[in-house]
Amino acid sequence: MKRLTYFFVCLVVLFTAMLPTAGYASKSQLDAITTPHIILMEADSGAVLYEKAAYTRAYPASTTKIMTCVVALENCQNLDRQYQCGYEAENGFYSQSSLLGLKHGYIVTIRDMLYGLMLCSGNDCGACLAVATCGSMEAFVELMNKKAEELNMTQTHYTNAHGLHNDEHYTTAYDMALLMKYALGNETFREIIQTLEYTVVEANGRFTKTIQTSNKLLFTKPDIDWEDNIYKYAIGGKTGETNFAGYCLVEAAEKDGVTLITVLFGDPNNYVTSPYYRFHNAKLLFDFGFAQYVTYDMAHFNVSGAFNVQSTGYDPNDPANGVVSAEVDLTGVEIKGALSDLQGITESSFSWQEPVIDPEAARAPVSIGDKLGTATLLCNGQPFYTGDLIATSAVGSDSAANTKSPSSIIKDNTSNSRDVCNLTVSKNGGDAEYTVWVYYQNTMFTMKELNWHYLFCDGEVFRSAKVPAVSYELKLYKRTADEEGNITYVLADKAEAGESYVIVSMGRALQSVKKGRSLAAVPVVEEDQLITSEVTDNMVWTFYENGTGFQLVSNGLYLHRSGGDGLLFWILIAVLAIALVIVIRLLATSRTRRRNPRRRGRYKIYRM
Repeated sequence: MKRLTYFFVCLVVLFTAMLPTAGYASKSQLDAITTPHIILMEADSGAVLYEKAAYTRAYPASTTKIMTCVVALENCQNLDRQYQCGYEAENGFYSQSSLLGLKHGYIVTIRDMLYGLMLCSGNDCGACLAVATCGSMEAFVELMNKKAEELNMTQTHYTNAHGLHNDEHYTTAYDMALLMKYALGNETFREIIQTLEYTVVEANGRFTKTIQTSNKLLFTKPDIDWEDNIYKYAIGGKTGETNFAGYCLVEAAEKDGVTLITVLFGDPNNYVTSPYYRFHNAKLLFDFGFAQYVTYDMAHFNVSGAFNVQSTGYDPNDPANGVVSAEVDLTGVEIKGALSDLQGITESSFSWQEPVIDPEAARAPVSIGDKLGTATLLCNGQPFYTGDLIATSAVGSDSAANTKSPSSIIKDNTSNSRDVCNLTVSKNGGDAEYTVWVYYQNTMFTMKELNWHYLFCDGEVFRSAKVPAVSYELKLYKRTADEEGNITYVLADKAEAGESYVIVSMGRALQSVKKGRSLAAVPVVEEDQLITSEVTDNMVWTFYENGTGFQLVSNGLYLHRSGGDGLLFWILIAVLAIALVIVIRLLATSRTRRRNPRRRGRYKIYRM
């Protein structure tokens, strides 16, 4: 009994090992498929994951209608335009043709015909769409062949819009995969091929028909189909069948962000194979592709995007001699393909071309975040990705040599003191150095050559300073009015000429009111990107464009940076201090004399 039990256990294990793993198909299973023309392609990159005679000619049958749908969509602007069918709806079709049922004189929309074309494979819809789009089948076929040429479908030639057999109407599995790859980029096409059921209504009520898709990977007809072949990852596609072409299928599926396309052409339709055979094989191909297709980011290969860039015009005292660190951000850069193909790619497969540096951008001063140029990453010697080269370190300039425009970006003007200046307002604009303000990255400053003075909130007043480290983030709240004239102040991300703003820092707004030697900073309430407290006229500044910046005006007064507490100010203070000491000493001496008038040595005695 034990031996018998052991025998059965071994048999079960052996039988289980022979079964394919769930969700995975082996290459040997694909090789066993008898379909003569097969391809499996990844839609994003166009990578071929599996193929068999995919580049030899085959007859497409009704999969032709994918091209018919694409050409009609791209040439018919209004899909709800009505078309009165001509005799092309009935002529040339035998009794076994797949038809929607259009007749001469029926009035239907372009949209109705597109659904009839793709869901129930209506040959009459193909013929009517051709005439409705171009006026004749010949003119429409010309567009079909032109589109095939554009898509590099080099082994494809069309003679009609429906796919009925013609020896000169041919394609390849590879060409049809290229077409499906392109077609999936059209959202209306995607919507049509994913539709399970649609009702066509003739404009005069002479014809109404509900149609269902012939795609068994999407839909099982309960009264007709004796198998359920629904595939949960299927997007949609197109079936086809003629005596010459056999059973055909072009299908797309998507899983975990990966889209695959499979084409199967040429299964015999003489009952040697089941009409469901193509759907069985499509699922095998998709399962194989999803298991084999992998995505790696550049971190997997340890690819670095770091560079050193030599700047020009840099400060002679710079310890790095003007060398700036820079980097190409490789975040999100991926390489995709079949696992078997990517196994041969290693870190050594990647290399960088010599970066293309912008001489103007590399002239000091250079700040962190500056774009210095571009660099191209190669994979096995072929261009793979080109990205911006961004500075990750900064370098100061030799002011005598630097000619870079100071208004292009804010630089850190290092100083041993804050060099604080006061603010004032006046009725005249004055010199640009003192009255033209630049708004950049939540800071505001006036400038002359390489000298910047930043606006900042200093307690209850606003001042300006040379060193940006003493400044705080500024916010601009734009004055807006609705249709009823209600005024609100909304947070803005940039300054625009001619607009009015409230300037806020540290919860205080800049007022055009003098407080001591500078301008008042008045508390405001900020909520949900709005100023919710009262805003007075002297808190609102209008930005008038002037050169690379703006002149700020409130209540007719221009905002000025005054000369401030610079060297002349301290010299004046020193002179006043010295004068004060002298005056005090003289006063003290005079008082002493009055108290001691006969002190020896103080007065001369004249003899009479």
